[in-house]
Amino acid sequence: MRHKSAVYALLGQLSLFGFLLVCMLLKPHFLFESNEGGISNYGLYAETVIPYTLAFGLGGLLTMRAALALPEGTDHYKALKIALGVLGLLLIVAMFSTYPYKLNTVFNDTHKYASVFLTFSEVTLGVWFAGFLARNIKSLMILSVELLGFLMGVLTYYGLIHILFIAEIVTGMAFGLLLVRTVAQLTDSLYS
Repeated sequence: MRHKSAVYALLGQLSLFGFLLVCMLLKPHFLFESNEGGISNYGLYAETVIPYTLAFGLGGLLTMRAALALPEGTDHYKALKIALGVLGLLLIVAMFSTYPYKLNTVFNDTHKYASVFLTFSEVTLGVWFAGFLARNIKSLMILSVELLGFLMGVLTYYGLIHILFIAEIVTGMAFGLLLVRTVAQLTDSLYS
């Protein structure tokens, strides 16, 4: 039986990517346009703003709930609790920074920096999870996929390729899998 912190982490990731899937089904053109946009664009359209808000809002809240439910005996308890709490908060900040980002340069820069900080946090945490907390071959393979997605994002940022949406999905899904596996592995070890 999974500890409730692992269940909350799983529900957070299922909410995030489940509602993003709803967005993709409602407006799939971001995957197929030559000028493909990022995930944040779903927060700008009437058809997708509600599932987008649910994706990031519930994802963030449930990740913060996972932090609160983390048992004190968990390895690296304080650091992991802070990491989960900050990650949940960053998801919510990224969500709120989306809505006005097309209005002017200040909002656009705020959103860009919030998104970049979220991405760097996920990559850093992914390395910590796979390299130190839950080190095994599966976690290292998932980390490799996350780093590949991150590399695609960096190449897109510098204009060498343009696959932002795909880079964000690959990076985020791989990180989400690492997050859930790590929390589950660390909390399961308390009860085995």
